[in-house]
Amino acid sequence: MGLVVIVGPPGSGKTTIGRALAAALDAPFRDVDADIAAAAGKPIPDIFVDEGEDHFRALEREAVRRAVAEHDGVLALGGGAVLAEATRKLLADVTVVHLRVDLGEAVKRTEIDKGRPLLQVNPRATLRRLMDERLPLYREVADIEIDTTGREVADLTAELTARLAVRTVDVRDADTPYPVLIGRGTTDRLPEFLGKAARVAVLHTASTAALAERVGALCPDGVEATLMELPDAEDGKTVAVAEQCWEALGAEGFTRTDLVVGVGGGAVTDLAGFVAACWLRGVAVVHVPTSLLGAVDAAVGGKTGVNTAAGKNLVGAFHPPRAVLVDLDHFATLPVRDLAAGLAEVVKAGFIADPVILDLVEADPEAALDAQSPVVAELVERAIAVKAEVVASDLKEGGLRAVLNYGHTFAHAVEKLEDYRWRHGDAVAVGMVYAAHLNAITGRVDLVERTKAVLDSLGLPTTYEAGRWDEIVKVMKIDKKNVGATQRFVLLDALATPVVVDDVTADQQREAYGRLTG
Repeated sequence: MGLVVIVGPPGSGKTTIGRALAAALDAPFRDVDADIAAAAGKPIPDIFVDEGEDHFRALEREAVRRAVAEHDGVLALGGGAVLAEATRKLLADVTVVHLRVDLGEAVKRTEIDKGRPLLQVNPRATLRRLMDERLPLYREVADIEIDTTGREVADLTAELTARLAVRTVDVRDADTPYPVLIGRGTTDRLPEFLGKAARVAVLHTASTAALAERVGALCPDGVEATLMELPDAEDGKTVAVAEQCWEALGAEGFTRTDLVVGVGGGAVTDLAGFVAACWLRGVAVVHVPTSLLGAVDAAVGGKTGVNTAAGKNLVGAFHPPRAVLVDLDHFATLPVRDLAAGLAEVVKAGFIADPVILDLVEADPEAALDAQSPVVAELVERAIAVKAEVVASDLKEGGLRAVLNYGHTFAHAVEKLEDYRWRHGDAVAVGMVYAAHLNAITGRVDLVERTKAVLDSLGLPTTYEAGRWDEIVKVMKIDKKNVGATQRFVLLDALATPVVVDDVTADQQREAYGRLTG
């Protein structure tokens, strides 16, 4: 499982919670303070009395070094272990959990244990000083931070177990490989990806303002965070909004080493990526998607863009992020309809590359719509892995990447005709049914009924209104996949065998529309 190190002030529960966490993970537990006492042959208070704190710190540094090198499990450090720079460097390469606690509760807990040499005189004032001094150091080394105040050990253990179950999908494109972290609490990992930034611009909408403030607060001392609120949804994806962001970056003195963070759904990450791609011809961007759709679609792949009167995403740039932090905790408050819309892109990944996705949804549609279920975590990981593999082979949509647009030719036309009032996932669902009809009509695989059944089980639309064909075909003719006057469609020769074709006739397109609306 690898090493998990627990740090925190006296009274935060490092040993108690560390033991419980180790048991939950079926891993060994080790306590550096116990190692020190065993090596010295005397209790830690006696070491302080006989040899002094400097001698104890030397023993502590060596004990930590040895434990980090040897142990595979959960390791609890003493409250002051992070004071040593050498120790903090060791912790840079392992998973570190910082346990917080408020002063009042810490005092109550430490009063029970009289064997704390630094808290013998005026414990409350001393503990306050120690907590204030060490908090920046705990945060410097921590990957996960959790407040233990007033909480039961079992509850804390369950949360930590979930947050430690972070999966990483590496997007290995030819230009700039980057990780996609998938799990609970991954937002807290932002400081790992700040690089040399002195300024961070956090782009968000009103609905994600509270989260944006928390993201800004994650920036360490010396890094200034500026929050920029965008209009909601597709209204924020315009050149005019991007220009306002650039003006703000100029006013804040953003340089090439500074960072943009997109906090929100796909519209926010698209806009944030576009702003970052154009400012100074490219600054780093990190995405924190807050919707399932944004996580599996817009945030991964490096495609950025804005909408114009001519259509959706016709102006943009390829600009891979430095990292994508897919925090499953953000999905817990999403309405079921929004989760379902996000799952449309997941289902698409199942049809074009990973049929296990379809099996999981068909086996338990209710679990697929439960943001807390492990099924959702697996679906998200699988969908992102599909996109990562395709993107790695075709960063700039020269050929293979077009398969990610299965169902999107019709979907984008619907979105434009509906003035973007439709959820993207709803449009993609209808677009996949249209594509499934085209598959069958052109003599390819017939997946119409399976497509409709999977989407129906998630409450997604599978039909569109009749009488709008002339409008739809006009929009489809300016699809990004087209080459000149030649229309191109992504279809399936078989399940998980996508192809890009340019021989679908006008009559076949109209017939598929008739079946979709009939």
